[in-house]
Amino acid sequence: MDSLASLVAPIPLDRFLADYYGKQPLHIRAESDARRSVLTWDQLNAMLSMSSIWTEPRLKLFIEGGRIAPEHYCDTIQTLDGETRRVNPRKVQVFLSMGASLVANAVEALSPELRETARGLERDLLGLTSANIYCSFGGRRAFNSHFDTHEVFAIHTEGEKVWRIYEGRADNPLTAPPDHPDIQQQLDRQKGRLLQEVVMRPGDVLYIPRGQFHDALASSQASLHVTFSVEPRNGRGLLRLLEQEVLSDSLFRDYLPHPAQDRGAALDARLEALGDRLRAMIVSPAFREEVVGWQQSIFGDLSEFSLPSVGPLEAFEVRPRRAEIVQGPAGWMLRTDAGLIPLEGLRKPVAWLLGRPAFTVQELCAWFPQSGEAALRAMLERLSRVGLIARRS
Repeated sequence: MDSLASLVAPIPLDRFLADYYGKQPLHIRAESDARRSVLTWDQLNAMLSMSSIWTEPRLKLFIEGGRIAPEHYCDTIQTLDGETRRVNPRKVQVFLSMGASLVANAVEALSPELRETARGLERDLLGLTSANIYCSFGGRRAFNSHFDTHEVFAIHTEGEKVWRIYEGRADNPLTAPPDHPDIQQQLDRQKGRLLQEVVMRPGDVLYIPRGQFHDALASSQASLHVTFSVEPRNGRGLLRLLEQEVLSDSLFRDYLPHPAQDRGAALDARLEALGDRLRAMIVSPAFREEVVGWQQSIFGDLSEFSLPSVGPLEAFEVRPRRAEIVQGPAGWMLRTDAGLIPLEGLRKPVAWLLGRPAFTVQELCAWFPQSGEAALRAMLERLSRVGLIARRS
């Protein structure tokens, strides 16, 4: 599954985005084995057998809503890099036999199938995407009723599990509440009435929007599913982008008037002036380019190796010509002796390469994967034509 459309099929993508995404849960029943192949028992066993990568933060055990203390299933061992706490497979299997659930976190890069699905979701929803595996036994419940701070796409691959989704929904939560009995009692009151009960079978997909209360219970002897968590950028991050912008404005660097000056009128006037400038910044095409670049900056983490092929490097040298990045009415531009060149969302990669005596195309693509190789190469052609860079033989 290399796209959101393939994950939610047969629901049309436009209908999913209009009627469900960010709005309400959706259970999609399997029509084939395509989604089931994302994770099999054999694949899970192969992953878990890579024992050196499994430490307590990455592999956790739960039973009846409580977390099993890591000292009960981890060993402190001596490695060449010093002591580390590593999961003991034999101890884990003892707890699984007792009905514990296993949670393996951040597995999106551990198989081609998981990587392909995560990459498709990341691209189509512009959200940081990770995958967790949940393996449950004996009809036990791993987690109490809760909500997540991200969008949830659960793909069921083995056995059966009953999910309960409640009417309650937290309002765009940024952090999960602490794990405490008093807090859990409060959450149980907030979750509201049962909205729907879903029996998940191999190949089924369950979408749960951010903040929606839910819980799950394995209804077969062994149950396996993988959850893809997707977290797009939110408005809080705009404050960091704006901080960089406002520091270039002298008025924002100036001291604020004393609140008693002119009975507070000077401060009021300054705040109004700063507010006007802030609004002008945030609605400008140049700032929009910054926001889009920031949204796309999540790409690149799920790249794959293609050894033994490493390919030749394509080197360029930067010519000592006058060039300056300026903000124009339509966005960021590069001012050269030959005229203005629209940067079209490539301000940062162009600034990066112009600040170096030489660079390679491969470096540029590795440092700025979100820009796309085709767009970067097109910009290099434009810079070559005006004599700012030249290919090295």
